[in-house]
Amino acid sequence: MTDEEQAAVNEPAAAEKQPEPAAAEKQPEPAAAEKQPEPAVAETDANNFGEDSADNFGGEAEAAASFEDNFGLGDQQLSAGTIPSPPPVPKKKEVPPVTPRNREGESLSGVSGIASGAAANPDLEQGRPEQKKTREEELFERFQLVRVPEKFCQYTVWFRSYLFQHPDALKKLEPMLCDEASVQAVRLGVNRLGAFPSPEFRNVSFYYPMGMTTDSERKDWQEHLKRFPEYAKLANGNYPYFDPPQFYYRHGAIFLDKAVTDRLEGGVFYQCGAFCGASLIAMNQYKPAKMYAFEPSEGNTMFLQQNVARAGLKNLEMYNVCISDQVGKAVMPDHDREGKPCKTEAPVAPLDLFEQKKSVTGRVAWIQADVNGMGLRVVRGAEKMIRRDKPLITVAIYHNPEEFFGIVPLLHEWVPEYKFMVRRCQCNPRITYSEITLIAYIP
Repeated sequence: MTDEEQAAVNEPAAAEKQPEPAAAEKQPEPAAAEKQPEPAVAETDANNFGEDSADNFGGEAEAAASFEDNFGLGDQQLSAGTIPSPPPVPKKKEVPPVTPRNREGESLSGVSGIASGAAANPDLEQGRPEQKKTREEELFERFQLVRVPEKFCQYTVWFRSYLFQHPDALKKLEPMLCDEASVQAVRLGVNRLGAFPSPEFRNVSFYYPMGMTTDSERKDWQEHLKRFPEYAKLANGNYPYFDPPQFYYRHGAIFLDKAVTDRLEGGVFYQCGAFCGASLIAMNQYKPAKMYAFEPSEGNTMFLQQNVARAGLKNLEMYNVCISDQVGKAVMPDHDREGKPCKTEAPVAPLDLFEQKKSVTGRVAWIQADVNGMGLRVVRGAEKMIRRDKPLITVAIYHNPEEFFGIVPLLHEWVPEYKFMVRRCQCNPRITYSEITLIAYIP
């Protein structure tokens, strides 16, 4: 749910937010704040490595009121079966389709093999005006160089600092993993995340060579491009982009035995960080009895509604809620439905509390989360259902060391039968630094 991901679907016009004349206390947001992709709660998590802070959530009475008033008990619920049609947009404001992009907001037009993928799915290019290549696209085509996003420079600082303070972190984690491929995925991920420059060079563009990709990643990328028609069928038509983590790897489910994935059928799925619906479309292949999705971004919600409705997902309920291990509120940078920068305030609550308040019944079969560094908190807030149902858990763990090193020991303590696999669920040759995914399952 990063700012780059949102830009991939609806690139906002560069317009400054004007202060409201009647409210003196509401000042226009500085440009720097608009560029921060993580919510306020997630930033505190990443900087404190799991230290709880009452400042993030407010007082107990305020939190309880927030939950009862805003936690999807009425107006907040966005059921896919009753999604209202989006308001008509005047023709003069229509935005032409953009270049196919990945979850990081980077164009795919310069990637070798994307032409064959576009040809397999003509809807991706139909009616699309010719666009001038960016500097990044030209450098990619000429020298196979890819720009390092600024946020990953900050990830570098967090991982370097954590490993300096905990030099035995990898030695403790690796014996708990189920296979050698997981050990190699962890080492590769740490090496890549630690190879980026520090954020003090944020005004300088850094590029790294395409040689960082592995043979298996390049093979998966070519196979992924061949499957565009299959993805279009799942999405029931065009989709902003078909990204490997959701459509090809299915958040790691592709690596599991059929006996494991067969147990998903008929269960309850929780998907935290729904973004624009790609994960829901992919997870629906495993025939859940019910899916619950959580997406706090106002700007993403519009596209989420449209995409899941077009894909025909009827067994779904969606909520504008941040999932964590506490109850309260979160304020985060966002963009509105017109693409203008804004601030979004959303309720924060654990999955266990959601299940209780909404009287959810049925076996929890899958918990999936990609929540910008809040992965460990999502797991903590689902302790009851994890101990009870032992669901498949897939979490993107590359955002900070807290989730990277903290989730496996916690789950092992709660459910010793869990097996832990780590895979990098991304094969786009222009993205070699993200989508390191933890897969916890019962054989």
